[in-house]
Amino acid sequence: MKQLIESIKYYNGTFPKDQLQQMIERKDEAIPFLTEIVEDVANHPDDYEEQRIDLIYALYLLSQFRVKQLFPLLVKILHLPDEKLDLLLGDTLTEGTSRMLASVYNGDIQTLQQLIENTELDEYARGQGLSALVILALKGQIERERIVKYFESLLTEKLSDEQYYFNAQIVNCCTDLYPQETYDSIKRIYEKGSLDTKMIGLKDVKKTLQLTKEEALKKSRNNHFFQFIEDSIAEMNGWACFDKDEKKARLLWEKELEESTYHLESSNQPIKVEKIGRNDPCPCGSGRKYKKCCGQ
Repeated sequence: MKQLIESIKYYNGTFPKDQLQQMIERKDEAIPFLTEIVEDVANHPDDYEEQRIDLIYALYLLSQFRVKQLFPLLVKILHLPDEKLDLLLGDTLTEGTSRMLASVYNGDIQTLQQLIENTELDEYARGQGLSALVILALKGQIERERIVKYFESLLTEKLSDEQYYFNAQIVNCCTDLYPQETYDSIKRIYEKGSLDTKMIGLKDVKKTLQLTKEEALKKSRNNHFFQFIEDSIAEMNGWACFDKDEKKARLLWEKELEESTYHLESSNQPIKVEKIGRNDPCPCGSGRKYKKCCGQ
C-alpha cells in the first residue's frame, strides 16, 4: 500500500485510475494512509508542495468511504487563508468540498456553523459549509426546518453587507431548500443591494416559488451538486487537467491571446477589459474556473 500511496503523490498529467481502484478494493488497508495525508496537510500546510495532488485523491476516497475522521480535518483545512486553499484544493474548493463535508458529517453541526459564521475566513470556504447543510437537509440527516431557521438567522442577525458573494450563497441555499419561509428576508437583502445578483437574482427566487415545495425539493435532490461522494474515479476521471487534448487547446489559445494582445497594444484604440471573477468560467473555453486556468 505504501508504494501505491507514493505513486499518486505528484501530478504527472495522467489520471491514476488503476492505483485508485486498487485502493478502493483494499479500502481498510488504504484508509490509515489516506487519513495520514490529510492530517499532515491540516497540521503542516506550509510543507505541501505545489506539484502534489495526493490530498485531492485522499479527500475524495475518504469521503466515498464515509470516514468521519475526515470531517474535523477538512474543516481545519478550510480555515486556512485563501492563497493556501487555492494551492491545496484548487477548483475542488467550490466543486467538491461541500459534498465531502456532508459525506463524512459526524453530527457536529456547531463546527459547521462556526466555519460559516467566521468572517475572517475565505468566503468560498464558508460557502461550502452552507452547501453542506443543504445536502444534509435534502438527505434527511438534519431537519430541513432547522436549517431554514438557521439560514433565516444568518439573513437577519449575522449578515455582513459587504460580503456580496457569501450573501448570495445564503440566498442560493435558501432557494435550494425552497424559500417560502425566508422570502421576506431575502427580498430585503436585494433592496439593500447586499449581494452579487449575477449569482442569483430575485427573479430566480420567485421562479422557484412558482413550484410547489415538493417539486422544488425533488429538483434539488436530483442535482449532482447535492449528492454524497459515491464514486471517486467517476468524479475525477474527466477533469481537464488529465485531458491531453484540452491541454493542447489551452496552449494554442494562449498563443492566440498573446498575438491578439500584441496587436491591441500596437493600436491607438483604448482597450476595455471586463473583469473576470475568481470563480467565473475561463474565457478560453476549457470549462475550468479562470482562477485555476489562464488566470494563474
